[in-house]
Amino acid sequence: MSHTPAPHRTWVEIDLTALRHNAGVARRLAGPDGGVMAVVKADAYGLGTRWIAPALATAGIDAFAVSTLTEACELHSLGITAPVYLLSPATPAEQSAVVATQHGAASPIIPAVASEEDAIHYAAIAAAIGTTVAVHVVIDTGMGRIGILENEALATVLRIASLPGLVIDSIGSHLPSADEDEIFTAAQITRYHALLKALATAGVQPARHHIANSAGTLKLRRHNRELVRTGLMLCGISPIPESREPLQPVVTWYARVVSVRTLPAGHGISYGRTFVTPHPIRVATLAVGYADGYPRHLSGQGAWVQLGNQRCPVLGRITMDQIMVEAPASTQPGEAATLMGGHGPDATELATRAGTIPYEIICGLGRRVVRVPIS
Repeated sequence: MSHTPAPHRTWVEIDLTALRHNAGVARRLAGPDGGVMAVVKADAYGLGTRWIAPALATAGIDAFAVSTLTEACELHSLGITAPVYLLSPATPAEQSAVVATQHGAASPIIPAVASEEDAIHYAAIAAAIGTTVAVHVVIDTGMGRIGILENEALATVLRIASLPGLVIDSIGSHLPSADEDEIFTAAQITRYHALLKALATAGVQPARHHIANSAGTLKLRRHNRELVRTGLMLCGISPIPESREPLQPVVTWYARVVSVRTLPAGHGISYGRTFVTPHPIRVATLAVGYADGYPRHLSGQGAWVQLGNQRCPVLGRITMDQIMVEAPASTQPGEAATLMGGHGPDATELATRAGTIPYEIICGLGRRVVRVPIS
């Protein structure tokens, strides 16, 4: 016996037209000699790789970037033909599989080389099967996460470039403070380009290089043959509040009202009774909580949702499955409240109130939040 599924309790609408528009903004900022590397790691920042990647491919993205080999193979299964870069080093057990994917796959998977040892290992694997492997070499110019230390980079990259069976596809680094520290970032960029120039003088000049994240893409001047690595800005969220680039919001998050009651004065709401009604209040309970990614740290921080045409404050602590809000008198069960995007608060406001960053808000969307792509 078939039945019609009930309306979603909580869901996000993903505007693929807005996504493609934002990709166009990134392409314009990359400049005529540059390109766009779309970062779709962590299931495309929690929005769903199976929808996001094909939509970006139709927007003419030059390359994709992920964190793991499994994520790269998912892009292959979706028919992606652009190169796929691994931003994190592969484990030793994965390296042979990475080399194998560069031959006969729909698109090459280009691994990160974060040390000379990585490079030697890849070269040995390639030599053993009589092939070559393309890699991107990561230089640590200040991030402190992975990569060849800056003061060792020139000599080390020259040795890597001499390894038989290994081809340097590109040189990359990362900006840790492009949205916060202009002085450090400017000095970092200067050192990075000095290194590229020194490598070119020594005869190592890969076709591409990449250092700018979304913040760097929006804020910094481009250099020749640069691939910009964009993720957050493709979602329509700017890490640079003062940016005037015309990004369009991609994500709108909703939850249904499941209960509406009028609570009397003096009635506590949620765990710990951190909110007690000062007078009778119409309270709506929404089918969303921290298990769905609505941050518990929003409790008591002035968070609000949109119900009808009104801003409705969140009352008391966020619970695992539900939140309570002060609701208009006309509110009825089944209505949809906007939690983020649309007429509700944007991801940056939610993140600020929760003491986190917009990346964590969208990456934290739980499995119960249904993803609804809108073309």
